[in-house]
Amino acid sequence: MKSIRSVLSLGIVSLAIQASHACSVCAVANEEARYAYYATTALLTFLPLLMIGGVVFYIAKKSR
Repeated sequence: MKSIRSVLSLGIVSLAIQASHACSVCAVANEEARYAYYATTALLTFLPLLMIGGVVFYIAKKSR
């Protein structure tokens, strides 16, 4: 029973290692794709901040 668990756990670990090497954006050879990845990351980072700022601006302007 213990040997079955160890074989099963080794199989799961080996599959997880193979899946971690399958990242499609970690090693982008195309420069255009890399710039698109960076631009999308920046957009998704700053979008919530801009939305919160817009709501605060709207509330401040409405209260005047």
